[in-house]
Amino acid sequence: MTERELARLLSCPLFRGVELRDAAEALVALPHGLHRWSAGSVLLPEGSSYDELIVLLEGEAAAEMTNDEGKSVLVETMRAPEAVATAVLFAPRPLLPVAVIARTELLAALIPRGSLLTLCARFRPVLENVLADMGARLSALAEKLRALQFATLSERLADWLVNRASLSRPAEPGATIVVRLDASKERLASLFGVARPSLSRVLGSMESSGLIRVRGRDIEILDLPRLKILRSR
Repeated sequence: MTERELARLLSCPLFRGVELRDAAEALVALPHGLHRWSAGSVLLPEGSSYDELIVLLEGEAAAEMTNDEGKSVLVETMRAPEAVATAVLFAPRPLLPVAVIARTELLAALIPRGSLLTLCARFRPVLENVLADMGARLSALAEKLRALQFATLSERLADWLVNRASLSRPAEPGATIVVRLDASKERLASLFGVARPSLSRVLGSMESSGLIRVRGRDIEILDLPRLKILRSR
């Protein structure tokens, strides 16, 4: 692994807090590798065993699931520098519930489960980051499951905004509640199982109706009572 590739690896949130020299020294003694995939290649098919962590260093991949009708459904989009399926790696039966497909040409680091455990034991930040990543993915899954109870995208989005608003505290009494998107709108769209244009249309409709105001990743809640009514239809 070159110094540039190592620097890309350390820019992944899982390795935040580890010095370049320390990481290089540790990896020299541990099994690991690099692999390239061309656009459209299948990194791992659905149901395959997942025993080494894939960390995207360059490019973009998609996680897709095949439904009962044989149609592929986009579950998640991943961009470098990002790790793939940390929770599955440590599952009792580490089988991927999705297929991972290269959307662009990809370069990724491959870190066997044992090597990652050694890094977690040596570097506390890595352990904390891995646990945080697994927790974040579990929370995202819970949000997806909750969204399934709502029939329309408007209802799902209204419910999500109401829940996020309950966690946000305005700076001053009576001030507008602002919900900050932790990820991109494309990620939010994948949470609801729709394409980004569909999400943008619903956000635009809510803005035109005076429910919200969108400013980049900030969404101002202008009419919380109406949002609550919308989600309960």
